[in-house]
Amino acid sequence: MKRIITGLTAALALALVGSAWAADETDTTTSKTTVKKNKDGTESVKTEKKSTHNPKGAPATTDTSTYTQETDKNSMGGTTTKVEKKSTHDAPGTANDSTTSTSSMTERDASGKVVKHESSGPTTTK
Repeated sequence: MKRIITGLTAALALALVGSAWAADETDTTTSKTTVKKNKDGTESVKTEKKSTHNPKGAPATTDTSTYTQETDKNSMGGTTTKVEKKSTHDAPGTANDSTTSTSSMTERDASGKVVKHESSGPTTTK
């Protein structure tokens, strides 16, 4: 019986210490999405996200990302879609910071077939 009580006491103590340790950190995430659709078939979508991790007693780390997609009518009766993605990682110390961006453009004809596709791979700067 003593072993069961000792085991339960130890488990309760670990649970309380674990929850107190987790309270020392603050994580915040915000997101905003804007969608615009027009009657002529054009549309735009923009999503912005920001996450902050702030451990107690240490500088905060911030991650920001932006996704933009624009669809327009083209001269072939189809659509042209442009997509851009950008992300930034801001950690303590300038050596830990980075920025990444990619973009692509896709043209479709009136029947929906891809006529042209251009893409610039991820470019990373530190």
